[in-house]
Amino acid sequence: MSDYQVIKLSNGENLICDVISDSDTTLNVKSPLKMETLSKFTKSGVVESLSLVRWMQPYCDNEQFTLSKSNIILNSPVSIGLGKYYEFILKKMDGLDIPQPTEDELKAIEEEEKKNQKDQMLEYIKDDVTIH
Repeated sequence: MSDYQVIKLSNGENLICDVISDSDTTLNVKSPLKMETLSKFTKSGVVESLSLVRWMQPYCDNEQFTLSKSNIILNSPVSIGLGKYYEFILKKMDGLDIPQPTEDELKAIEEEEKKNQKDQMLEYIKDDVTIH
């Protein structure tokens, strides 16, 4: 069974994650997402919504992290509804895996960019434009 928890860090960030293990000094977590509350002004007043975004995954490929308890202000189990929302977002993010271009595709893109730059330079020369 998963142990989903909300973690408030000393830097002000709020995370939701699956706690894998808990020691005296660290928490090992899996699939942490940063929680952001978005406020929207409507005719009936302010409405707040919760956004879950990747926390460290844009910067590294790790899925598991070790958090020092000295950086944790509090942690608490999530509600059933928030746990279901977290699972839903994780499934949606897994579906967003964008294939990386191959070396040949990267070379083709680079060659096309070089050709475009060359064409632009030739166009400037052809128009006999003086730029100061």
